[in-house]
Amino acid sequence: LTSPSSSIFPFFVKMADPGKMFGTSDETDMEAGGGMRLNIDTLIADRRSQIDQLAAAVADVAMGSPEYDDVFLLRFILTWEKRGGVPKAIEACRETIAWRRENKAMLDHVCSPGGKAPLEDKIMKFETVGPGGSLGGLEPVYVVRTGHCNIKGLMATCSVKEVSDWLHFIKERNYRLCDERTRKTRMLIKCITVVDMSNFSMFGGDKRFYEALGDSSKRAAIHYPQFLGKTAMINTPSFFRVIFNAFSSFMPKSFLDKMALCPATGTWLPGAQTAAACPFVRKYCGEDRSTVPNILGGTMQTPEHLMPREECSNHLTKVVLANRSKTTVDFEVPADGLSAKWEVLVQDFGVGMSAELTPSDGSPTIQVMKDCKVKAEGGLAEGVVELHKRGTLHVTFDNSYSIFRGKTFEYRMEVLGNPHTEPIKPHVKEDPVVNNLASRVNQVVHM
Repeated sequence: LTSPSSSIFPFFVKMADPGKMFGTSDETDMEAGGGMRLNIDTLIADRRSQIDQLAAAVADVAMGSPEYDDVFLLRFILTWEKRGGVPKAIEACRETIAWRRENKAMLDHVCSPGGKAPLEDKIMKFETVGPGGSLGGLEPVYVVRTGHCNIKGLMATCSVKEVSDWLHFIKERNYRLCDERTRKTRMLIKCITVVDMSNFSMFGGDKRFYEALGDSSKRAAIHYPQFLGKTAMINTPSFFRVIFNAFSSFMPKSFLDKMALCPATGTWLPGAQTAAACPFVRKYCGEDRSTVPNILGGTMQTPEHLMPREECSNHLTKVVLANRSKTTVDFEVPADGLSAKWEVLVQDFGVGMSAELTPSDGSPTIQVMKDCKVKAEGGLAEGVVELHKRGTLHVTFDNSYSIFRGKTFEYRMEVLGNPHTEPIKPHVKEDPVVNNLASRVNQVVHM
């Protein structure tokens, strides 16, 4: 998926009528994501009366703030003109202004350089999502590589509300981009979401995540009107319809109306057409593909947050630990007075964990972490151990107490002050009694 020649866009070429997705038919259907790049001055002039009614009805909550001007109000009028008209737009706009005022500090922080939404650092340990360039420098593209996300681990670690809030707050970044570019170009700019389902497993989902996504989408339908242009789902597996039927029950109709399924599969394979072959990309990007990342067929380098998690610098290492066995991983401690941060995520049940430090000066081994059991039900477990001396840190994961059941877990260990922490040499200690029994069973089977 990281090849510069890979592309998500061949399906636009293969569709009998690409206009059904992004063509002129959308321009008259605002509810289905239409209106991309329409002239906002014309839209405002055509709806002058409705905008004035809305402005008067929200004046008490807007309190003269310049951000709640005609451009802001236009998105509400466009969204609700076929679903309740001005009265419904008033209701949604008043709620949105109140929400934006109540959460102003957080929204500003999320959009500030280096700013993060609540729990974003933790959540992004499980997610492969984020900005994926733009269409010709205008419509921001948000990419979700669902097959490279660990949804079960995420929902074991965070609550439905925490995930829903994160999903909702991060929309503010692209919303501000759309608003800024709309005002600058005087064209209606919306966000495009691409959901890449390559590597997707039917058993990797979690009903709690769909619940969080549905709650966030319902709130976004009110707080972010005319924000989403289209959601394109690509590389969908043959069983996707089953997943979609379950998933769609959580989503608002306004969100589902903007979805389009891509019939193309294997778009990451060698020889796949690039974005230059797509009439939609040519229409909005011209010949310049520098704003489209290479995983989507462009020439822009794919950002790390969209790479498979095992290729990211902060990835967790997966370990399958047999029953009645231990594995010890060694790390260099290059100086006195350091500490090590650890993270462990157990797939099912639990695994024992402990750590010792062997000082390089020949002094006795120091126990820096007592034996403890990390359980799957707690989600991602984290901690810090103090390393007072230079030497070697030995981290042991213990499944020797489990007679029949192997364990799968992921871990990450970072010796703070040593930015390139890598295990020296992991080695496995197995129970000799079990090994002898397995050997005798094997002999019997082959007699």
